[in-house]
Amino acid sequence: MTTSRNYTDLFLPISAWLTGFDTTELQATGMTATYYATITTKNTASCIDDFFAQAELVLQEGGGDEDKTNSLIASQLFPTSCYNNLAQNIITMWYTGEWAPDVNAAPSLAEAHNISPNAYVQGLMWTAASTHPPGAKQPGYGSWADPPIGPPVDAPLTSISNAR
Repeated sequence: MTTSRNYTDLFLPISAWLTGFDTTELQATGMTATYYATITTKNTASCIDDFFAQAELVLQEGGGDEDKTNSLIASQLFPTSCYNNLAQNIITMWYTGEWAPDVNAAPSLAEAHNISPNAYVQGLMWTAASTHPPGAKQPGYGSWADPPIGPPVDAPLTSISNAR
């Protein structure tokens, strides 16, 4: 699909707000270009234009304030009736490496699929769970002798957050 503008400058910032990972962590996956290409080919140009126009407003109005920005995202980008579920699909894509189009989409797009083999390996779900993807990124020989990586056992869950 051809959009009226290239939104790569907005894709990472809105993805960071949607996923809870900062832009550096998202870039480190090496999947930014692939994921951006996926959303632009799996949605109409008008959907992409409208979504990113609204995302830009949300980020400006939120001004970096976490509560305000999250509230704006929830009310303006997240309702399932908005933008063909693009906000939800961006989250799913970053976490699992899957494209899960709207069930009401055209039949040719109605089936979820893995974006690429590397998308599975780079999924944020593995980082969020402090583990590695089965069959890839093995921790190495003897790694079972070390305690798992993660938050301290006595740390309250509310104190664990990702900075943007």
